Amino acid sequence: MRIAEWLVATVAVTALPLDLLAQTGAYRTTANGQEIAAEAYRWSGRILDATVDVPVAGHRIVTRTVYDAAFEPLSYDLRVYALATGAEQQVVHVTFGDSVRWSAEGRAAGGSRALDRPRAVMQNLLWSHMAAMARRLPAGDATLTLHTFLVDNAMAIEVTLARRSGRVTATSLAGGRETEVELALTADGDIDTAAVPSQALVIRRVSADNVSASHPLVVHAPTPPPAGVAEEPYAWSDGPQPLAGTLARPAQAPGRIPVALIIAGSGPTDRDGNSQLGFHMDVYKKLAWALAQQGIASVRYDKRGIGASPFTGDRSMVAFDDFTDDAVAGARALAADPRFSRVVLIGHSEGALLAERAANAGAPVAGVVMLAGMGRRFTVVLHEQMAQQLDGARLAAYDSLMALFLGSGPMPEVPADLRSLLHPSVRRFIQTESAVDPAAEARRLPVPLLVVQGATDIQVSVRDAEALRAAQPAAEVHILPEANHLFVHIATRDRAAQLVTYNDPSLPLVPELVPLVAAFVERVAR
Repeated sequence: MRIAEWLVATVAVTALPLDLLAQTGAYRTTANGQEIAAEAYRWSGRILDATVDVPVAGHRIVTRTVYDAAFEPLSYDLRVYALATGAEQQVVHVTFGDSVRWSAEGRAAGGSRALDRPRAVMQNLLWSHMAAMARRLPAGDATLTLHTFLVDNAMAIEVTLARRSGRVTATSLAGGRETEVELALTADGDIDTAAVPSQALVIRRVSADNVSASHPLVVHAPTPPPAGVAEEPYAWSDGPQPLAGTLARPAQAPGRIPVALIIAGSGPTDRDGNSQLGFHMDVYKKLAWALAQQGIASVRYDKRGIGASPFTGDRSMVAFDDFTDDAVAGARALAADPRFSRVVLIGHSEGALLAERAANAGAPVAGVVMLAGMGRRFTVVLHEQMAQQLDGARLAAYDSLMALFLGSGPMPEVPADLRSLLHPSVRRFIQTESAVDPAAEARRLPVPLLVVQGATDIQVSVRDAEALRAAQPAAEVHILPEANHLFVHIATRDRAAQLVTYNDPSLPLVPELVPLVAAFVERVAR
């Protein structure tokens, strides 16, 4: 989820009370009732340190702002880390002199631009800085305009703070869109609550020790395969398209053994089950190692355009069945490998639909395993996911936009918070995926089918497993209680609690999963 670029921290103060200079605090930010960010901050003299965790994006933002005696900003330092690994993703250093100058590592180059006084610097989702801005307003009805540098996109805009009859607002115009923040202040001038009605955001002041950003970043170091499991590279091609993966197998095998091709879910998800969006889960790696310990080999691979499988053509022309063909080519490579007996496709989430489609397209396989697979069309499932995050009006607007996106007309104008989903480069892919009916694919499968679904999955529901069962009565269907989309144990469907599991690869798979999959593979591969 992307929040509007201007909704960012602001720091530039003319006269702050002395008690602020030894203050700590925290804020929670929710969107449509779901927590999306948690911030902790600390004042030390004229230095403001702030840290915000954004689980939906998988990163932590750490900032330090230094002020002069008049609380004009002198410098601003930003570092962005992956929540899952602790890896540093971006560094930005900003200085204020005759103009604002910045240098950046990671996503953007440096530069400079004029910036009048009074000044501020802003960063997304850091509300301690907005609190510092609000303290600059004189008593009574008043208005203050701050010339503000937006670190997110290196823009200079004006932010206007106003108090009218006790009501405080902060208003900005960025990208042709005016956004207003409503602020409720405490007696000492701090922010107690804030709201951004246009984005359904609510911000509340909380105790600092209750938010994740106040704790050290947990780093999960890569772990080697367990004893008895060997790994090696495995690659094939689908015409000019190279596919790269990892073969996990028992270190000692008495002869030819069954092998599974593990097909990843949607988006920039790599062979191990981790996402370029910042999520780190290792779900496919854990599954592969557990299968190897059961005497079953597997290959997990980077889809085209991910990791070590770069696109060889025009990304915008890729269709869903191009990914299907990649899986068919992988199954054929494994079927021709003399180390293996029979091949089974194991698809997770969107990969489950690819597994069905590949088997129906002639992949030489003995069975299909659908883990958290869709039983209804992609657009229906996606609508349900969006309904968990959007209010009624915004959901209706999304539905209208999706209808245009799926049509044959010009590319519709897509708001910033949906561009990663409805981007021109993936339009053909989503159009062709939406045309596939998972239930119809299950109905015509020429091989046995295993369906495994978690009861607390917030991405794909039990209704999808039931739809697959109805379409293919011979399928073996299992609903695992208190298992989520990653087949990690969690009893609640609360979105914030669920997102924590998307960034902790140390969490084990639920104990029921591997025995079910291994037994199915052994049975169909005889």
